[in-house]
Amino acid sequence: MKLRLHIHHVLTGGWCADIDDDSDRQPDDPYWCTDGWPSLTDAVAAGCAQLAALYNCLDSGLHLPRVSGRYEDVDRLPSAA
Repeated sequence: MKLRLHIHHVLTGGWCADIDDDSDRQPDDPYWCTDGWPSLTDAVAAGCAQLAALYNCLDSGLHLPRVSGRYEDVDRLPSAA
């Protein structure tokens, strides 16, 4: 499985970061999506951290969780590690 991190600017302001399977993209059901990041740097850092956590799940043979939310809620999102 190849996971892909995609970051884009949201028209309403801020940045959105989402992770999905590169060969089977499901825009309505990503493995991880969090929007409203105030800066591109924040979105990239959070996306890379979540990508590492998802990799650890795959490496351990665990099922990948699908998590969505806003950056204000990141501390409360379930950890994939």
